Amino acid sequence: MLFRSVDSDNVCGDVDSCVEDAENDVDSDNVCGNIDSCSYDRLNDVDSDSICADVDSCPVDRTNDADGDLTCSSNDECPFDVDNDRDADNICADVDSCPLDTANDFDSDNICGNIDSCAEDAENDADGDGICSPHDVCAYLHVDLHDVDSDEVCGDVDSCPLDGGNDHDSDLLCRNVDSCYLDAENDADSDSLCGNVDLCPYDDANDADGDLLCGDVDSCSYDANDDVDSDAVCGDVDSCPLDALNDIDSDSVCGNTDTCPEDAANDIDSDAICGNVDSCGLDSANDRDSDMICADSDSCDADWWNDVDADAICGNVDSCSQDVSNDIDSDQLCADTDSCPQDPHNDVDADDVCGSIDSCPTDADNDADSDWVCGDVDSCAVDPLKIGRASCRERV
Repeated sequence: MLFRSVDSDNVCGDVDSCVEDAENDVDSDNVCGNIDSCSYDRLNDVDSDSICADVDSCPVDRTNDADGDLTCSSNDECPFDVDNDRDADNICADVDSCPLDTANDFDSDNICGNIDSCAEDAENDADGDGICSPHDVCAYLHVDLHDVDSDEVCGDVDSCPLDGGNDHDSDLLCRNVDSCYLDAENDADSDSLCGNVDLCPYDDANDADGDLLCGDVDSCSYDANDDVDSDAVCGDVDSCPLDALNDIDSDSVCGNTDTCPEDAANDIDSDAICGNVDSCGLDSANDRDSDMICADSDSCDADWWNDVDADAICGNVDSCSQDVSNDIDSDQLCADTDSCPQDPHNDVDADDVCGSIDSCPTDADNDADSDWVCGDVDSCAVDPLKIGRASCRERV
């Protein structure tokens, strides 16, 4: 049986894939032209706009360049914006609240920047001084009153509108009314010098003694030497500023100039030994006789025995220091060495009987004939009867 070519494509029907399509599915979409709604559109109106691609100016744009900018939506970043995001804010006009304002109402005042007199000022120059925020340093204060003290803090919010330092010392007093604007304690010592320039901020005399120690820390604020003698009495009130014992001997002479600082009489005996260490404070010779009795109370200051013979003549001037009668017989022999202290002739007759008690001081035999006539005057020294010279002779 023969099959003729119905579609006149010179391909017999028995071998013709599209027996009624002379072009045999020309768009190769596996849909024969006789039943293909878009026989020349392989994708068969892919954008579903009922216009086949072969006659569709925008074959993949269902709206077919809806915004009329001659750019199909498939290539159009803003398919519904004829100006294609004119303000370049990456937001197409059809969804851009401010299509001509790149910042899109930056100040959020519901006025787009292209028509907003103060595009960055939500309150649109609240103080009406013709300067918009943020360029208006003081948005709520007219330009004539802007930051009078130039501290970049507007007067209406400046705690110290006339003080550029804004109470630099934090004493709650602005500079324009603060006598010491850099001193939080405002001249604490009331010496008319502010603490920031006062070398001694707590000393109203400002180191009166010039010792580089301020009075508030100077134990002796009026003593430059700061109690140099360490007696806990400052020099300005210390009667003896260089004497730690403060004239301990009370002689009105300070120890540092007192030759005898512990001797009120100051070596009264002038022996170069101060009274406090002088064994004989009133004896310049210092017990020269070494009798342990100082001269001021020693009756014989040069006699160690102190008039041992009690004759009221000291031994050092007593010719007979151990003879109370001082050679009473005037024989130049003191009694302590005179065998006959009352016999100036010292037993001249050598009878061992001193003349003072010898009945016959010049008769060694002491009236041998006991006639009561000493032999030195007895014509018959051995004749008690004295009968006659002849017989005296005979006897002799």
